[in-house]
Amino acid sequence: MRHAWAIVAAAVLAGGCHTMRFELADQDTTEVVYDRKSFFFWGLTPTREVVVTDFSPEGVAAIREETRFSDGFFSVITLGIYQPRSSWYYCLDQRSNQ
Repeated sequence: MRHAWAIVAAAVLAGGCHTMRFELADQDTTEVVYDRKSFFFWGLTPTREVVVTDFSPEGVAAIREETRFSDGFFSVITLGIYQPRSSWYYCLDQRSNQ
């Protein structure tokens, strides 16, 4: 029984945390916009289309995607059917685009 719990604990931890940051421009940023999204069925079923200019009309300098421990936990206990994730959009400074 102890081995079964150890396997479950390892799966929860392995399903867990990671952060990815995509650098898109080497310019100043003015604000950071936070967005929370969910993926379903192992990410195979899109829930919405993300249009970056909806968050930052001038464009973005970077995007950070993060899956927290609790996100990985929900993903594991739902067998990948529900996967939450956080995103941050680093908006370009309007003055640097002129």
